[in-house]
Amino acid sequence: MIREYYRSRVKETSINIINSKIESIRNKNIEKTGLRVYSNGLIGVAGAIGAYSDDELYKEALEALEKKIEYPAPHSSDLAISVDRRTEIISTEKLRDEIDALLSELRERQPDFIYSNKISLTEVGTGISNNDSLCLEYADRVFSVEVIFKEKSSSNVFDGFVGARERKYDRKLILDEFDFFLNGYKEKASLPGKGKYPVVFASEGAPITKFLTDLNADVFAQGGSIFSGKTGQKLFNDAFTFGQNLDPDIMYNTPFFDAEGTVNKDYRFNFIEKGVLKAPYCDKKTAHKYGLTPTGSATASYDGVPQSSPIRLYIERTADNVKRLLGGQLGILAIVYDGGDFTPKGDYATPVQLAFLFDGERIIGRLPEFNMSSNIFEMYGPGYRGTAPCTFLPFSTGDFTVIEMDVSL
Repeated sequence: MIREYYRSRVKETSINIINSKIESIRNKNIEKTGLRVYSNGLIGVAGAIGAYSDDELYKEALEALEKKIEYPAPHSSDLAISVDRRTEIISTEKLRDEIDALLSELRERQPDFIYSNKISLTEVGTGISNNDSLCLEYADRVFSVEVIFKEKSSSNVFDGFVGARERKYDRKLILDEFDFFLNGYKEKASLPGKGKYPVVFASEGAPITKFLTDLNADVFAQGGSIFSGKTGQKLFNDAFTFGQNLDPDIMYNTPFFDAEGTVNKDYRFNFIEKGVLKAPYCDKKTAHKYGLTPTGSATASYDGVPQSSPIRLYIERTADNVKRLLGGQLGILAIVYDGGDFTPKGDYATPVQLAFLFDGERIIGRLPEFNMSSNIFEMYGPGYRGTAPCTFLPFSTGDFTVIEMDVSL
């Protein structure tokens, strides 16, 4: 019988901000342990938070086998990898004083705005091991800025946000990043009229929800996806490669393995490669059910059975910078675009609450609210200009994707 432990630990200091000042500090240190037992094509799972009795946990997992939860796929084995990406960003003892100083300077530099939400320092540790020579361990530490801003004269609940997740801290560069957005916010700009414009999205926030729903292996295999039956077909732009990337050098606070202990070659799996549909995302059990390739896309709660879910999706870079993708044309840097969605046929439309006229390096000014739309095959087909690393933000790294969208004012 296979006994497999799935462990996670989160240590976080979170500074809550209200009315531009520190309101409170919350510390958490939570450790969760899941024990899975595999026997005769079945799985039993038990979980514990904090300290636990191993004998009791094993007993509960054995009892869970009586639920007859099928798990015919092979478990992971014969693999041992340990990755630790933790760096000394800033000590928790100095964090409050430092963020207090940062907010004080921000209020002086940008007095026309009110700031709220949180700034956090988060350390994670995740491991999966079993009695068949599997031992995977991952640790990381990240500094996160998740600050909402509101212009003092505005009647909105909030007007925008500044967000960053990095393995570093630099007060000056963070303040410069606030200046980048807030100075741009205070300037007004306009578009000549409705039409097709290149829109710049942070790649992690690009409109990809249709891929999430329709590249799900269950939906895909049962014929309910717009991609069903199209494996191997050229559906998108030659330059468009889309998939899952768990490379610890570029993905923060995310293990390089999934909840089943799958480690992909080079930490990635492409669902779409150079415009060609390669595979839907799936865990081992789903792959076994439909005769598909497991993609290392299993997630699980500490006391749950693994299931298919994409982890840290990415779009492969095609250029060195966004300015090159704009090709001398002004683009739209989209920041807040809530309320939109895809139709079953892949049509997409959304209102845009905050966006800037942008030349690829600097913000020209804030645009009035507008609507944008397209179709998924258009967006990532002829309308896809490419993806490039961020070279224009002082503090944040990450990628940006440029897509031509239909804009109506």
